[in-house]
Parts: sequence; C-alpha cells; structure tokens
Amino acid sequence: MRIPLKYLLPLLIFITGFFLVSLQTYLYMHDEYSKMLGKSFTQAKIVGNRLASHIADETRNGQILNRKIASLTAPYMADTLDQVGIYNHKLELEFSRHIASHPQDKKEIFNRAVALKVAQEQFSDLKYLKEAKHIVGYFPLDLPAHTGKVLSKNTGVIQLVFDISTEYEETSRTIIKNALMNISIVTIMVLVFSFLLYYFVLRRLNALHKATSKLIQGDFSVHVHSKGNDELTQVIHTFNTMALEISAYKHTMEEKVQYAVNERAEQTKILIQQSRLASMGEMIGNIAHQWRQPLNALGLIIQKIEIFYERGKLDKENLKENVQNASLIIDNMSRTINDFRDFFKPNKQKEYFLIKELVSNVMNLLEAGLKQSQISVTVEIKQPGSLLYGFKNEFSQVLINLINNSKDALIERKIVDKKIIIRAENRDETLFIRVEDNAGGISEEIIDRIFEPYYTTKEEGKGTGIGLYMSKMIVEENMHGLMRVENTDQGAAFSMIFKSDKE
Repeated sequence: MRIPLKYLLPLLIFITGFFLVSLQTYLYMHDEYSKMLGKSFTQAKIVGNRLASHIADETRNGQILNRKIASLTAPYMADTLDQVGIYNHKLELEFSRHIASHPQDKKEIFNRAVALKVAQEQFSDLKYLKEAKHIVGYFPLDLPAHTGKVLSKNTGVIQLVFDISTEYEETSRTIIKNALMNISIVTIMVLVFSFLLYYFVLRRLNALHKATSKLIQGDFSVHVHSKGNDELTQVIHTFNTMALEISAYKHTMEEKVQYAVNERAEQTKILIQQSRLASMGEMIGNIAHQWRQPLNALGLIIQKIEIFYERGKLDKENLKENVQNASLIIDNMSRTINDFRDFFKPNKQKEYFLIKELVSNVMNLLEAGLKQSQISVTVEIKQPGSLLYGFKNEFSQVLINLINNSKDALIERKIVDKKIIIRAENRDETLFIRVEDNAGGISEEIIDRIFEPYYTTKEEGKGTGIGLYMSKMIVEENMHGLMRVENTDQGAAFSMIFKSDKE
C-alpha cells in the first residue's frame, strides 16, 4: 500500500512526536513517583522516630499504659498514618489501633521476622507496598526493664502503616495532565507543520508532478507558477526553463526531420529513377536478345521472297505463305515489346498476384539472355496457387535484379555449370521466396554491406550499387516483408519472407 507523501510526512511526524511524548511521560512519571516516595519515606521516618521516642519517654514502672499511648499516637493518626502497632521483645501484641475510616484490618501487614530483626539489631526498616499504596515502617522501642530483672533490657517494636494513595493519585493526575498537554501540543504542531508543509512544499511539488506528466505526454507548453527564492522555487524555475528549451528543440527537430524526410523522399525518387534506368538498359539488352532470332528469321523470309521472284517461282501461294510467316514473327516481336512496356508501368495500388505467374513473366523477359550465357534456371513452386499481396511490377523488378546479379557473378567467375534456382513455399501462413546460385557466394567481409546504396562489388562502370538497395526497400518498406542474404555451400542465397494475409 502506497501512502501519499502529503499524508506520510505528517503521520511520521505525529508518530515520532507521540513516541517522544510517551518517553518523556515515562521518564517524568518515574521521576515524580521517585520524588513522591522519597518525600513519603522521609516523613515516615520523622514520624516513626519521633513517636518511638515519645512513647519510650512516657512509659514507667514497666507498664505500657494504653491510654497514654493512645493519647501520644492520636495527633499522628491523620490522613497519612492510619495504623499503629506496638510489640514487646517476645513479639506479643501489647497495643494496636487503626483509623476507623479504613474498614479493612491491617494486622496482616505485620511481618514478625522483620519485627524480630529490628528489635534485636536496633535499626529502622521502611518498605513500600506498591499494590496497597502503603508504606510500612518498623522502629525500635526501648521499654522499661521487666520486674525482678534489674538492668534487664526490654526492647520492643513500633509498627506504623502510612497510606499514601492520595499522594499517588495526585501524582498520577499531574502526570496524566502533563502527558495530555504534551500530546495536545504535539497534535497542534503536527497540524500546523502539515499545513505549512502542504502550502509551501507539497502543493508546489504536486503542480510540478502534473506539469512533468504533461511534458512526458508531449505537452511542451507547461509552466509552473512559483514565488520566492527557496530551493524548490529554483527547481521549478529550472523545470520551466527546461520545458521552454525542449519546446524550442522540438520545433527545431520537427523542421529538421521534415527537411530530412523530404530530402530522403527526393533521394528515393532519384534512386528509383536510376534503378529503372539501369533496369531499362538491361531490358534493352534483353529485347535485343529476344529480337535477334526473329529478325534473322524475318531476313531469311525476305531473301526467300527475293530468290523466288528472281527465279520466277514467286506465285500467289508462296507469297501468301511467306507473308503469313513474317506476320507471325512481327506479332511475336510486338508482344515482346508490350511485355517490356507493361513491366515499366508504375503500380498505384497493391493487389494479389500469383507467384508462379509473376516468375513465369520474368523468365520470359530474361530467357534469351540467360540461354545465351548458358545459365540454367530451375523454378520450384510447391504451391502453384500461392498468392502475394503487394506491387506486382515492383516485385518483378526485385526478381530481375536478383537474377541479373546471379547471372553477372556466374559469368564473371567463369562457372562451368551455371545454375540459378528460384523457390517459393508457403509455411504457417508465411510465404518464403528464395533465389540462389552456385557462383561461390559473397565474401564475409562485405556481405553485411551489400544492401547499402551505391555499394557494388562489380567493376567500375558495370554496376550502379542501387539494385540490391532498391530491392530491399521494395520488399521491406513497400511490401512490409523481410529480405536477407546468406552463403550456401555453392553460392549466395537471397530470401524474402512475407505474411500470407492481406494487410
């Protein structure tokens, strides 16, 4: 359980004050009781010794006259002394009286062992009975010698019982009154201190806490009002200054971030354009490869028509057949141009498309160049109906970049049996696409840098260094996938991972 500071501090102060008051009350009580007992013991000694002396002086002829003793003890039988007992040396009761206002008989207070010791050793003995709130005193009493025993000493004992319950109660009332007064003072001090603590400290700390919470939530217009020159005011002034500086820094950073975003967007556009131009150059080369054979065939048809004409064998049927063949070749060349033209059309919206169909279209574009370079391509798509959600033409450019990189590596390293493998597989609602080759892999020293812009391992003039960078950006930023590279036993493998569900 967490107790707020505004309650915890006063509570701790009150507990501390209460403890100190209790300790002071205990010490005061002990001191007052000691004083009370000391005073009562002194009075008891005075009364006991004086009364013993008077009785000894007034006794004669060996007889203790009860009437005389009663008259001697009467002045002392007041509020404090309420019982008198006199015993001879044989410890037989000779005289006893107590105040009638005390109905209880106090004879049981007499201790014969103590009385005997006092009579024999001639000393006074005082004891405090805490439970009964009484002081019991034993005093030696010199009595006349017994008849027939000359110079025979006869020692008695006088027992006095003093009731000090009134003094005890008065002392207790004084202690309780003092304790209540101290508790009241502590309570008032705690209340005053709590008010001052709340007004001068906790109230401002609470305002500072609320302002800090707003600052954390992004409200940089916070300001805490405070007056004075104390340390807390200085902290609040420091906070206000910090909030103003953060607000100014936020506006500056927003401008810088916006500028950086715009600049990055422009750079991205330039990179995309450069990548497309590079791809366009490669596509023109592929068009040349795709058109070389049809152009040769078309040239042969034209030569054939010319030969038939020179030999007089060009009839309507031969002319029609060659024209039809030429038309088929021209239509095929036209479809090739349309395929390349569709490839460079920008996608405006994401769509679902078949992986198998997209790979087939890419291979149609690159097939001629791959055959000329004697590179075999294996396509393994375990689920022909696998769909991918994204920008179709942009992802086609990714596959073309990866295949062309593998092609360049295979040619540059003069691999005899050149192979490229394209795999696609759905596992647990995740689509895995992998392009790998047997070109020997990528050096471990640079494998972590190949996705950086303008970083290329090709000779100067043969690579722009933006193909893999753009491929990773298309996969991860535009299609929210994951692209990574690793070396296998035979070469490099580029993996792309996509969630099968639509966004």
